[in-house]
Amino acid sequence: MPRSKRELRNRAYTNREHDVEILDEVLTGAMEGGIVIVPPLKAKVEEKLGKGISLSTLYRMLARNGWRKLAPDTVHPKGKPEVREDWKKNSRNAWMKSLPTGITNSRCA
Repeated sequence: MPRSKRELRNRAYTNREHDVEILDEVLTGAMEGGIVIVPPLKAKVEEKLGKGISLSTLYRMLARNGWRKLAPDTVHPKGKPEVREDWKKNSRNAWMKSLPTGITNSRCA
């Protein structure tokens, strides 16, 4: 039975079964409800494969095997909390469009 071109995976680093084996070995803590952080995971997967891969390849491997991103990062790792708080305090007046006189906005009340 001929397979479609998408099913062939001619340029894949591994086959599906090997993907599952690698992820089972590397994601032992995540199976018990832990959090998966992908960039540190990349080095472990590269060690198992024996060659370098990009982050997008790792994300696709996780997606193929049923893993998905549930929550985005809440803060940037290089962000400065003091600057963020200062922006929160002082930015509202800078970006809100002022309303003409006599018109009220129920969302701002």
